[in-house]
Amino acid sequence: MRNELMRISAKGQLTIPVYMRKKLNIREGDYLQVQMGEDEIRIKKIKPLQPLSAEDPIWQLIGAGASGQKDVSVNHDRYIVEGEIKQWKG
Repeated sequence: MRNELMRISAKGQLTIPVYMRKKLNIREGDYLQVQMGEDEIRIKKIKPLQPLSAEDPIWQLIGAGASGQKDVSVNHDRYIVEGEIKQWKG
């Protein structure tokens, strides 16, 4: 593991070095999870959800519940991702 010394800006921001962003494929708009310990902060890349394949068993459940949404069978992946983003943002 390689350590890097970074300086916090006046706005509390830090820049992740280019080689780290390239290695982890971190791009603008990606989400990072930040965890705080007693005397440390850990940053973890969140892997985006992949769309479900046609073979996924969830397709057998579409329409079985009452979500109030009329387009769940078409947009369920979007609804899942939106729910995840709401959780990350807290």
